Amino acid sequence: MKAATYMMIMIMLIGLGSLFVLKRPDGKTWLSVDNVINKIEAGTGDVLSQSKRAIETTVDEARALVDEQGPVKTQPVIYKWRDAQGNWIYSDKPNSNGDSQQHTLDPSKVTIMAAEDTAILQTLATKEGDGESGQGIPSALNPSAVKKLMEDAQNVQKLMDERAKTIDDAVGGGS
Repeated sequence: MKAATYMMIMIMLIGLGSLFVLKRPDGKTWLSVDNVINKIEAGTGDVLSQSKRAIETTVDEARALVDEQGPVKTQPVIYKWRDAQGNWIYSDKPNSNGDSQQHTLDPSKVTIMAAEDTAILQTLATKEGDGESGQGIPSALNPSAVKKLMEDAQNVQKLMDERAKTIDDAVGGGS
């Protein structure tokens, strides 16, 4: 197996090397170092000029957007209200039925996060519909797993509280 691989590599190297030696009908070799270098330089020049054009276009488009919008004079506003089931709803538009609280956001305190891939939720919903456990992954679609997760969290909190009390007692800080 190794010998066949080495043989193929050698044949390819000899074939490539022969292009630098064999001559075309006009007397020049098929490949030359100067020819290869010239093509590389031309290719990199093209890539560089295309990149510069793309950057300039992007900067121009960004400037146009900023000029259109101008400086933001108002702070962003969100609306909050409870739905019929008592769940809190947050939106950039007020509740159509009225009864929504308006909150102004401080842009310096707002963290923007990238959207997460929610495809796994579809998989979990399908598995739960088939009677499977959803592989033990807690999600809003698997109430029993969420309940177990909450119980585990409460148990951990109890252990941490007990440990903190033990440490306080040990250092003489307990009452």
